[in-house]
Amino acid sequence: MLHTTKSFELGNTIYFECVYRNTMGVLTDPDNPNWSIATARGVVVASGTTEGGPFKRSTGLWYIFWTSDQIGDYILEFNGQMGTHAVKIRRPFKVIKTAATY
Repeated sequence: MLHTTKSFELGNTIYFECVYRNTMGVLTDPDNPNWSIATARGVVVASGTTEGGPFKRSTGLWYIFWTSDQIGDYILEFNGQMGTHAVKIRRPFKVIKTAATY
């Protein structure tokens, strides 16, 4: 299976969304939802404690906005607690620079 990593332009504000479902597949809000963005080397560059959020759009749907300031490979993590289970959703992404600066 081929996995494509999404790429975003340097300096743009990015919208990330997370869908939380219980074991029956029903949209459910987690307890203590939080998020972090780390470099490929594991250095956290932003998190729910430093940037705010995550914000609730509707039951089970949570989101953040993040503005990139460095090119590179990153990993976004949304976390939470659903009953007695810890939930961790990870998504890799890239920040690139495609336009020349004049």
